[in-house]
Amino acid sequence: MVGVIDEAQLFYPLGTRIKIANNYGTVKYVGEVNGHCGTWLGIEWDDGLRGKHNGMVDGKRYFQTQLPTAGSFIRPGKLGPCATLEDEARERYSNYDSKNVDTSLIREAQASMQASLFEVVGMDKIARKQSKFEQLSEVSVDETPVNAAGYLKDLSQLTTLNVSHTLIWNWEIVASITQQLPLLNSLNLGSNRLLLPTDKQVNELAPSFSHLKHINLGNCGFTDWQDVMQTALLWPDIESLSLQENALSQLAEVDCKKIFRQLRELDLHRTKLMDFDQVCKLGNISTLSVLNLIENGIEQLQLPDCEPHAKLNMFLSLEQLSLMQNPIWNETEAFNELDKLPQLKRLNKTPHLKSNFDEMFSKAVASIAGLQVINKAKVTAEERRGAEYDIWKKYALDWLQATKSGADALREFYKKHRSYLQIVNKYGSPADFVPRIQAKPSNLIKVHIQHRKTGEVWEKKVPRMITVQTLQGLVMKRFRLTGEIPQLCYIDAKHPELVVHLENNAKTLDFYSVQEHDTVLFE
Repeated sequence: MVGVIDEAQLFYPLGTRIKIANNYGTVKYVGEVNGHCGTWLGIEWDDGLRGKHNGMVDGKRYFQTQLPTAGSFIRPGKLGPCATLEDEARERYSNYDSKNVDTSLIREAQASMQASLFEVVGMDKIARKQSKFEQLSEVSVDETPVNAAGYLKDLSQLTTLNVSHTLIWNWEIVASITQQLPLLNSLNLGSNRLLLPTDKQVNELAPSFSHLKHINLGNCGFTDWQDVMQTALLWPDIESLSLQENALSQLAEVDCKKIFRQLRELDLHRTKLMDFDQVCKLGNISTLSVLNLIENGIEQLQLPDCEPHAKLNMFLSLEQLSLMQNPIWNETEAFNELDKLPQLKRLNKTPHLKSNFDEMFSKAVASIAGLQVINKAKVTAEERRGAEYDIWKKYALDWLQATKSGADALREFYKKHRSYLQIVNKYGSPADFVPRIQAKPSNLIKVHIQHRKTGEVWEKKVPRMITVQTLQGLVMKRFRLTGEIPQLCYIDAKHPELVVHLENNAKTLDFYSVQEHDTVLFE
């Protein structure tokens, strides 16, 4: 029996990855089980509901699982054969068939673009290229039983490799792959479980990863940020790192002299980072320009305090931030906090349930001075003027009261509305709007409605709460227009250089701050 156990331990050392049907697991024990003959493998399944226990059977502890029902025992003979990367790559790519272009590479492109649809042009050309094994630049063997490198020297042109959902289980295997592929720069190891490298292994293996630029470790079972930092010692100059779907609720400041020295992109979506204070611990990564925090349950953004006219000395290169699918409850406060970031230009965010894209867009543009793109929509100079004009009017009374209350009160006002000082410097004092707000005049306002082409003007008293759509109907009737519904905009009577487009026909004139004697233009 000892010889049988030794043989099993040789083929299945602790940490080995196995797969039965669609279920992946890790070998945690090799040996006998009381009351049962023969050799058994103790498995911790990735699916915590797949097993029957936590590694303890009949009062005896054989191994330990993270979840109470993630463990079970199986016979070694139940497992199928493993394969080398070389064998699986040749099997998948050596035979040309234009009807069987590698769909896994399409999925890889979808994931990298965060797109639900991906159109491939020139399928036949791609298939022909794939059939020439030595010329391959991209290879995917995901969901195969690969657990070794094999001979890979023929793949000398390979730059992108997907070995996600395989049976690779330690960094020695990964190093044996990368050291044979000198042009490899992008490596997807997602949904594998890799043993934590020791300091000795880091020193020995790090040279094998020096040419890598992009690594995907999504859904690799990380729960401790310290383990991520230990692993990152293997590739300290990586430029892009994906850690999506790892349960990393707590972070820690990194030593950028040892790791993340050139990190530009970091993907942390679905990592259970609900506290933005944890995210701030990454602020010393001075090269980071793109940060993905999609779907993390973040409810509030709070950055360190700084003077209203200043920027923070953190996230010095961060230009793009993705906050989609986070239940941030106060958009105004969140955008005011984001204005503290010195280089933020592109923002992705889902509107609040009680808001919509147009309202969120206006708030973000007015609050974040350097914002250029939100949800892929470019901010035009006209849209920025309109957004700033709205906030200029909205907080006019608060600003006036703060100026009368002294320097401390004004400073607190500017801390809550960081962009307002710049807006006042641009457009002047908003004090003219305060009497209007205080006086609460009639619900009717007189506006001048002018046809741009003919110059004809119609003076009309309308309710402040009239919708743009209703006003469009009145205009069509009064000017006897047919065909397309006229698009409206208005010029403020006291600030004629500002033109505000009434783009949302469900909103009221009051929403757009239309006041007495303003001019509504249409074509």
